[in-house]
Amino acid sequence: MDAAPLANPIPASDERYIKRSINLLRADRLLSYVILACGLWTVTIGARQIVTSHSLVPLWDEWQEIDAIATAPHHQPPLSWLWALHNEHRVVFYRLLLLTDIHMFHGKHWISFWCMLAVQFLFLGSLGWMFRFAGLRGTLWRAVLGLGAFSLFCPSQWENFGWAFQISFLLPGFFLMLALSAFLKYERSIRERCPRWTYLGLSIVAASAATYSNANGVVLWPLLVLIAIALVPRPEVILSYAGFGLVLIGSYLHHYAGPSIHSSPLDSIRHPLPVLEYTVGYLGVIFPAWVRIRDMLAVSSGIFGLLIALTVAVWVLRRQQREPLHMALLGLISFTVATAFITALGRIGFGLAQAFASRYQTFNLLFWFSTVSLLLLLADEINSSLRTVILTAMAAAMLLAFAVFPLGLKASRTRTQQSEAAATALLAGVSDKQALGVLFEDPSLVWRDADYFRQQHLFMFSDSKNDQMGQSLSGTYRIGSSQQCQGRATMVERVPPEDLLVDKGAGGLRISGWAVEGPSKTPVRSLVIAADDKIVGFAASIAGPFTAKHSELVRKPESGEWLGFARPLREAKLIDVYAVDSSADTTCHLATVEVPQR
Repeated sequence: MDAAPLANPIPASDERYIKRSINLLRADRLLSYVILACGLWTVTIGARQIVTSHSLVPLWDEWQEIDAIATAPHHQPPLSWLWALHNEHRVVFYRLLLLTDIHMFHGKHWISFWCMLAVQFLFLGSLGWMFRFAGLRGTLWRAVLGLGAFSLFCPSQWENFGWAFQISFLLPGFFLMLALSAFLKYERSIRERCPRWTYLGLSIVAASAATYSNANGVVLWPLLVLIAIALVPRPEVILSYAGFGLVLIGSYLHHYAGPSIHSSPLDSIRHPLPVLEYTVGYLGVIFPAWVRIRDMLAVSSGIFGLLIALTVAVWVLRRQQREPLHMALLGLISFTVATAFITALGRIGFGLAQAFASRYQTFNLLFWFSTVSLLLLLADEINSSLRTVILTAMAAAMLLAFAVFPLGLKASRTRTQQSEAAATALLAGVSDKQALGVLFEDPSLVWRDADYFRQQHLFMFSDSKNDQMGQSLSGTYRIGSSQQCQGRATMVERVPPEDLLVDKGAGGLRISGWAVEGPSKTPVRSLVIAADDKIVGFAASIAGPFTAKHSELVRKPESGEWLGFARPLREAKLIDVYAVDSSADTTCHLATVEVPQR
C-alpha cells in the first residue's frame, strides 16, 4: 500500500504565480542596480561639470553684489546689506560666501564652487539616510537613491553649476531636506515616547536658513505646519513651526518691494490660464530649444506630472495611517509646485520660454524625483507588476537622458568661455560695451568695478595676468616652438568709438581667429598679444560671437575659435598673437598682423 503524501501538492496556478513573483523580484532587483548605476554615473558627470565650470570672472547678478562692496566706504558694506533684497530674494548665505571669498581668497570663486559640490553631496547623503531611516532597504532604496543622485547632479541645471551666485538656487531644497529629516527623527522619538526636542529645533533652524537663501524658502513654513498637523498634531509642535514661521516670513517681507521689471503677483493672479501654462511648463520635461514643438511637449508633460502628483497626494492623504516618509515626499512635491507657481506670478510677463531656463531645472528635477519616488513606494504596496513597470520606465528615462547630457555640458563650457573672453577686455583695459555687456547688463558698472578689482587683485585680476600688461613677453613667458600650435588671426579691427565707454589713448583692438594645440588638436584656451615684445592684450577661446544665440553655440562643434582685446601703443605697426600652453608658462607664436589705422 502506497504511503499518503505528507502535504497537498501546490496547485498549478499557485505555482505559476510564485514563479512569476520570483521573476518580477529578480527583474526589479536588476532594474534597481541599473538605476543606481545611472545615478552614480550622473554624479560623476555633474561633479566634473561643477569643477570644470569654475571661472574667475563674475557673472550677472554677482556684479550687483560686488558693486555694493566696491562702492561702499572702505569697501565695507553695512551689516544691513546682508539682509537687503536682491530682486525678490534675500541671499544672506551667498553674501557671506562672497565676503569670505574676497577677504580670504582674492575672489577666486573656488569656495563657491566647492560649496555647490558639497551641498549636492550632502543633499544626496541626507536623502539616502532619510529613506534608510524610514525603513527602506534593498531594491526600493537603491532605486530612489539612484533617482535622487540623477536629479541632484543632472547637467541640465547647468546655470546653477557654473555660476557662483547660483548656489542660492541649490540651498532651499537642501535645507528643506534637512528640515524634513530632522522632523522625521522627532516624529519617531514621539512614537517611542521619548521626545527629542533637539530634532524639532534642528528642523526649525534649517527652515530659517532656507528663508534667507532664496525667495522660495518662505514656502517651507506652511509646508512644515501642514506636515506637523498630519503626523504630530500636538499644539506645541504646530505652534513652534507657526510662530517661528510668522516671525521669519515677517522679517523677510519687511520693506519688501518687488522688482519693477517683474509682473505684479496681484495682477498675474487675475490671469489664471497664463499662470497655469507657465507653471506646468516650468515643471514639464524640457526639450532643446530647436525642437519645434518644445512648448507643447513641455506643457503636456507638466500637466501629466501634475496629475500624477495630485493622484498620489490624494492617495496618501485619504489613508487613515499616514506614513512619515510618504508625507516627507509629499512635502517635496508641494515645495516644487509652490516654487513654480510663485515664479509664474512674477515672471509670466517674460513669456513661456523663460520657464524653461536651466536654473529652474533644479526644482523641476526635484519635482519629478519626489513624485516618481512616492508613486513607486505606493505601487510597491499594492501591485508588484506596477512596481516593475515604474522601475522599467525610470531606468529607460535615465538612459535616454544621457543622450542630451552633452548639451548641458556644452552649455556650461560655452558660458564659461564667453565670460572669460569678455574679461580679456577688462584685462587689456579696453572698455568694449559689447564684451562688458556679456558680463552684466550695465557695462558701465562692470567698467567702474574693474578698477577696484585691479587695486585689490580680485577675481580675474587675482591671476598673474593682472600684472602682465606692458611687461616684456620674453621675460614673462618661455617662447616655445611654433610647431606646438596651429592657427591664425582672422579679424583685427579697432573698436568703434561708439562701442567704447571710455576712449583710453589709442582706444583698443578687437581681435579674433582660431587656434589649436599642435599635437592634440584641442582648442587653445588662453592667448597673449604683444607688440615689440611688450604684452598689450589677451584673448581666450570662445564658441562664437557674443551676438550668437546660445542654442546655436551649443549645437556648434568646437573649432578652436578665440576672441581677444589689445591696447597697443600709438606707434605700433604690428602685433603678435601667441598661444599659451596649459601650464601657462610657455607660448607658441601663432600670427603677426598689422595694426589697422584709425
